Amino acid sequence: MDSSSSALHRLAAVQNHLTIQPCFHRHAIHEDKPTGPADLARERANATFKVEDMTEVILRGPENVKALSVAFQLIQRDPDLRMREGHHYDLSRAEDREQTMRQIARTVELKKQIKDPRLRQALFMAMAFYSESYSMRMYVHDMLFKQALLLFGTSEQQDKWMDDIENWRVVGCFAMTELGHSSNLRGLETTSTWDAETNEFVIHSPTLTATKWWIGMSGETATHTVAICQTIVHGENHGINWFIVPLRDPKTGRLLPGVTCGDIGHKSSRQGLDNGWIQFTSVRIPRENMLMKWAQMSPEGEFSPSPNPVLSYATLIPERFTILSGSQVVLAQALTIAVRYGAVRRQGNHDEQILDYQTHYTSLMPGVAFIYMLNIVDRELFDKWDQVAEYAQTDAGAFMREIPDQHGVSAGFKGALAWYVTEILESCRRSCGGHAYSAYNSIAGLIGDFGVVTTGGGDNVVLMQQSARYLITTLKWAQEGQEVVGSVSYFNDYKKILERNKTTFQDPRDLLSHEFVIDVLTWACAKKATELAAILEEAGKAGFEEAWNANQVELVRLADVHAWRYFLILYQRGINREKHTPVYPMLAKMGQLMSTFALRKHLDLFLEEGYFDGSHAKHVRQLFLDQCKDLRRDAVPLVDAWTIPDFVLKAPIGKYDGNIYPAYFATVNAAQTSFEPPAYWHKYVKPMVNAPRPGEKKGCGC
Repeated sequence: MDSSSSALHRLAAVQNHLTIQPCFHRHAIHEDKPTGPADLARERANATFKVEDMTEVILRGPENVKALSVAFQLIQRDPDLRMREGHHYDLSRAEDREQTMRQIARTVELKKQIKDPRLRQALFMAMAFYSESYSMRMYVHDMLFKQALLLFGTSEQQDKWMDDIENWRVVGCFAMTELGHSSNLRGLETTSTWDAETNEFVIHSPTLTATKWWIGMSGETATHTVAICQTIVHGENHGINWFIVPLRDPKTGRLLPGVTCGDIGHKSSRQGLDNGWIQFTSVRIPRENMLMKWAQMSPEGEFSPSPNPVLSYATLIPERFTILSGSQVVLAQALTIAVRYGAVRRQGNHDEQILDYQTHYTSLMPGVAFIYMLNIVDRELFDKWDQVAEYAQTDAGAFMREIPDQHGVSAGFKGALAWYVTEILESCRRSCGGHAYSAYNSIAGLIGDFGVVTTGGGDNVVLMQQSARYLITTLKWAQEGQEVVGSVSYFNDYKKILERNKTTFQDPRDLLSHEFVIDVLTWACAKKATELAAILEEAGKAGFEEAWNANQVELVRLADVHAWRYFLILYQRGINREKHTPVYPMLAKMGQLMSTFALRKHLDLFLEEGYFDGSHAKHVRQLFLDQCKDLRRDAVPLVDAWTIPDFVLKAPIGKYDGNIYPAYFATVNAAQTSFEPPAYWHKYVKPMVNAPRPGEKKGCGC
């Protein structure tokens, strides 16, 4: 290209940038009529399934759909449940906390008045979508505090406490993590020392790092906590156990003698939850306040340990499983906002919907499929966990047999899935451009709300190593001839699995087979686990920790592959229950996309081990692109099926009717308290802009 043609080319490029684009024509010439409502109407008209049918699958039946609709109406109409004025993201920390406790007090009241159990459950679900701080306060009390009593308390202890807990006459929190210790529970420093003379335990924080830290509801609210402590009896440490410790006088709210609680302060999000810290200074509690289903302390001072130390961690299993339900709440909102915005926003030389750009729909459609997987697998997990929890009351032997696999699954799922949720949330933010940086469009707040999940309840890296340790251990059992069950049952056939060293995949359509994908992931797990187990075995006991650390990244990768493998299995098992529904083909399609996603995620492993070659990798990548494009057609109906009202989304760019710009401007304008210059303008700006120029005299007015 000569210099003259090059100059003409650059001139044409500049002219193209300066030419009035179709989007300008649309707004400036065609009477400023918004295209968003028509775009969303067309998206809905082109759906390949009935949204109502999909909603019934999400909510487990039409009765639950109706109950949730009524619950949302209750919130919108009840002045104690909804925002009374202003915008949620303009609340101060004190205002947010008062509002959150007002909502809890009102729902506790309504719970007693509402006779329909479906509506009671729907009201909690609707409020969880409406307020993350509300959801977390309820979670701390109902899931952590109450579950600890159910799992570790005797029937007599449950009879004593449960009615007060259910009716919020006792407000509970869960004191596990410490300033210097989080996931390393064996390193916790808080002590509970037996005093034989008084038949009491003495709860004490011996050091600064023993301070209980990040304890939800301890900062200002909780009357009691269940605290995990090192148990000292006759000078001997018997490990960690759980103790109910009163914190505040229920009549005055003042801290009890020996208890010091403070507030953590300003956080990145969830300002309505009073995370706090607790220090115990020789706080005495009766012997009966030790939770004694598994470990016991007799009145005569004889300590009986639990049959297995892992039982002390059992309450963390359902906590980690709730990552699936909590992720649905956050992702359903973020993806609804991002997908609707992508369908309404038009940009480009031909005024395209930005959701039609490949980079856009490939960043969002896996997330849309993923929330459906979370929904289906959530049911599968808790069906099993409810059975295991029942064993805790009826069959201790069965409970002991099931707990190791439940712990391994919960650790791996919490780590692998929570990491992916954070990726989806960031994709949602990026896909909305600068508008998602505004708090008034909610995505930034949702990212802040979820951010703690990758560390709270167990740091993800630590949990993935716990999962890997479980995999290495159960593989060793299988190698020794023991039968292993649950998520690791495939290790029973590890020799047969490893006889294959290259995929049988020839036809790209094989990738659409659930069984084929599971076979690939099974091989990868068995291969990686066998290699890592051999390395650790060779290191011996003396070199084990060094060898573990040297292979930590690969151990985490093993746990990730295993988690995705089992996640896909549970999803397929779950959607098999829906084969009779008209939306089964769509559920299967989303499962196929996420199966391809899992293969694509770990392509480097398959290529590194020679199981796939370059052509296989290309097929996987192309199939992923094709599947995302295919699912994009149903993007709007798939997020609509979650039936989240606009007042719950709190994001004008995600409005159901698609008329987003007037709503967005109105939201921002309503937050403008004054158009007068602020005080700092007169203090700092005015002197600068009125400073004399060179040669001028100050204040001459020239």
